[in-house]
Amino acid sequence: MSETVASRSRIKDPSQAPSGHQAIEWARRNSPVLDGFVRKKVNDGSLRGKRVAVVVHLEAKTAFLATVLADAGAHVVAAGSNPWSTRDNVAAALVERGIEVHSTRGSTNEMWEADLSRVGDTSPDYVIDDGGELTIRMARDKPKLYAQLKGVSEETTTGVVRLRELERLGRLPMPVVAANDAALKHMFDNRFGTGQSTVQAVLALTNLRMAGKRFVVVGYGWVGRGIAAYAHALGARVTAVEVDPIRALEAHSDGHEVADMTTALSTADIAITATGGIRAITSRHFDALKPHVVLANAGHHDHEVDVPALIGQADSVDEVRPGVTRYRLGSKPVYVLSEGALVNIAGGLGHPVEIMDLSFSVQALGCHYLASNDLSPGIHQFPLELDKAIATAKLASRGITLDHLDEDQTDTLSEILDADTYQSWGNE
Repeated sequence: MSETVASRSRIKDPSQAPSGHQAIEWARRNSPVLDGFVRKKVNDGSLRGKRVAVVVHLEAKTAFLATVLADAGAHVVAAGSNPWSTRDNVAAALVERGIEVHSTRGSTNEMWEADLSRVGDTSPDYVIDDGGELTIRMARDKPKLYAQLKGVSEETTTGVVRLRELERLGRLPMPVVAANDAALKHMFDNRFGTGQSTVQAVLALTNLRMAGKRFVVVGYGWVGRGIAAYAHALGARVTAVEVDPIRALEAHSDGHEVADMTTALSTADIAITATGGIRAITSRHFDALKPHVVLANAGHHDHEVDVPALIGQADSVDEVRPGVTRYRLGSKPVYVLSEGALVNIAGGLGHPVEIMDLSFSVQALGCHYLASNDLSPGIHQFPLELDKAIATAKLASRGITLDHLDEDQTDTLSEILDADTYQSWGNE
């Protein structure tokens, strides 16, 4: 372990490193694309000597991504995009591997902000970001270092929206790869990853059954779709709350009930926010809550469930089991999971490894794409050919090969315009 890296880092307990190494190795073993196709792709020298900041939920899968980048010659520094999702043993293992880390689980907001500031002070060339958390803070607090950024790869819907707003304001001086918009990210991570891991976390924290529960999902984007599908598959009676009429109609067509917030919450046994905004469930909704409702958040912001407002109105607050806090609003008990933080990560183990093999392959190749191409400032789509290459590698790792279209199976304009061919069709 480099003493210099250890002295620069802020982690909780270096002695936890052995179990962190074990967790990272499990992630590696189940990430065949990141450990194979992607590792070979990024080892072409493009990242050698480059400073890369990785600010994503700091757990084993993220740590393996950081390791792959470091093995490609990048100088990597890591921090958590949310203080409640950091795994201290993984942070310790990364430091032992020579990667600078600034993160501890359960940090105060002030400590977390300071960690992000220290990462920004390392003058990164490239940022792999979640929610734009580091990028927007550098834009706000470190304009000179921000102006020197060579590129950002952003993996969340919230982050892409934030960075598009910076672009609209003329404050995006570097190229950004919208990794979230890659098919292999939003179609799999947001839907299957968040769907499975959110429902798993809710059941594990509460020890309740899903079948027969009235289940409300607030927001029917890719995350909401996934959560609703998994809850429905386990027998829940799902209601979606949406402000977008097209998404609401999609939820209805998927077989779910659709209702306004007050109507939905009045019968909800479990309600999950998945909007990517803030205060999705707040004080104006508290009177509508059914007694003993369980509230949890699966969106980016910790306060999609407005916990500060609950604290302000509650007659008492107590933890009834690990990760489950009860707020008494008069005679009505309301339960919040993981203090309103991302329930699948703060209260569970996050997305399945195989899902993050896809997402972090996108992030790694997004960073590599930035480093190996001279892109103009602004938002860029993740190249479709890379999306398909990752999918092909994933299928190959499962022993799956695809068929292909033969030449005579393709409908072409030349065949239609060819008079002899057209006439022969008419004679058949």
